Amino acid sequence: MYRPLSFTTTYDAATVPVLGGSAWLDARAPWPTSIHGHALLHLASFPTTFIRNHVAGLDLAPGLIISVFTPYVASGEQRFEEAMNHGGRVIAHWLGREQATSCCALIGPLRICAGTAMAEGEAPHGSSKIGGRPFWLQDDESEGQAFVLQFDEFDLDKAAPTHRGILAGGMGYLLLDRNIQSASTSCGRFVIQTT
Repeated sequence: MYRPLSFTTTYDAATVPVLGGSAWLDARAPWPTSIHGHALLHLASFPTTFIRNHVAGLDLAPGLIISVFTPYVASGEQRFEEAMNHGGRVIAHWLGREQATSCCALIGPLRICAGTAMAEGEAPHGSSKIGGRPFWLQDDESEGQAFVLQFDEFDLDKAAPTHRGILAGGMGYLLLDRNIQSASTSCGRFVIQTT
């Protein structure tokens, strides 16, 4: 079973799952950078309680936030190289007292909502969702981590038209360690795949 994801306007981005906005990093969590040294775009943040409510088998400490950052260069050769070969960064952090500053143009913020639970065969392949099995993941990318959710480029282009092509025309998959009890800069991966 999985739940489709949708995006709506939000007013309290510090306590709900959110697409975009600025991350609420604590003072010990540095803003992630790409392999080329530029700041990554804050794609989404999820309270661990939201993830635990929709994905079985994970032991995530209450109060932690999982934030996903992705490369987003509007044009040039680096855009696809970074997305396809290096993907994004995932960090677990405690809620900061204020939004961290980013030099990237922000998305939204938009609240991420989980819809009604559905069986795997009931919905079209290639949609944004939490839980269940990943659609279209081309290889076993798990490396012992659990599949949590996927973002579809089409859904993100509709939700965030100012950042079209954020996933290089494909899908982004959030994979997490099964046990996260403290802040970490190596607790998961954001894999981007396209054809």
